[in-house]
Amino acid sequence: MADRLFFATLDDDLFSFVSIALQRAVHRRATVALFLGPQSCFGAFSFKRYIKRSIFAVLKQVPRVTIASIIPFSLAPEYRTIVNIGLYDPQWWDMHDGSALKQPGDTSVATRVHEMAGGRPIVCWLGAASVRKGFAFLVDILEANPDIAKQVCFIFAGVGNTEQTLASRFNAAGGIQIDRRLTDGEWQSLYGVADAVWACYEPMYDQASGVFGRALQFGVPAIVRRGSLIHTAATKLDASVFPLDFGDCRAAATALRKISNLNRSISTTVERNAMIGSWRNNFISAALRGLNGAADMGGRRHRGN
Repeated sequence: MADRLFFATLDDDLFSFVSIALQRAVHRRATVALFLGPQSCFGAFSFKRYIKRSIFAVLKQVPRVTIASIIPFSLAPEYRTIVNIGLYDPQWWDMHDGSALKQPGDTSVATRVHEMAGGRPIVCWLGAASVRKGFAFLVDILEANPDIAKQVCFIFAGVGNTEQTLASRFNAAGGIQIDRRLTDGEWQSLYGVADAVWACYEPMYDQASGVFGRALQFGVPAIVRRGSLIHTAATKLDASVFPLDFGDCRAAATALRKISNLNRSISTTVERNAMIGSWRNNFISAALRGLNGAADMGGRRHRGN
């Protein structure tokens, strides 16, 4: 049995995680785990939510078991009842190398997108098509407003997978699809030419977003659902966003037409660099404390962020 164990996510098999963590605690072995979806413990009452919330409320009291959310308590204070520590999602600080924020490079993909835009503002969907991440809503906006694609260049950089019908509708409505998986350098370069990126997800999918996190780091506005967790985060962090009322295609089109080439602010300030660097340092130090067994203080005495 390893002296220290780190779970990048416990969400995929909760009961296996609980079993392993408790066995390790009995043998005085440290376990640290990231809980990616703590919002699933809250909301309208259901027996499943009640059981799940109760399990975490007990588990966070177990010595040598440290559970961390990827949303800090300053944004979701209710998480204090089920996790030991509230940290910032690594996808909100992974472009920071410990001293400075990385900036997007140039690639042929980004150059081609810039050319295809022909001077229009560029809105990028980054990643595979996903209904819960709002792809159907984006397609509905384009179809309900036939002229919008002439004013704004909509890029879908990713594969359709199981949403091939939606992807075809997106293309037919004037969107442009780059139908393949991009390299890390290529998707980063698209932040360099995008005037906004899509992070407007369904109400049931209200959690941390890597797309929003990278936009925050690169200084690119994100399109978000009004009232969502990431909208709240953007407001508190003074990040640029375009909030939409999910499902309202007419109002969304009006908001998207306001996106311009002037919205982009790729240069990062000294303050933002320091802030994001502190999230990185705090995440690493908190994980190490837990792995070294010191997080018996975890949520039992540690307040998190």
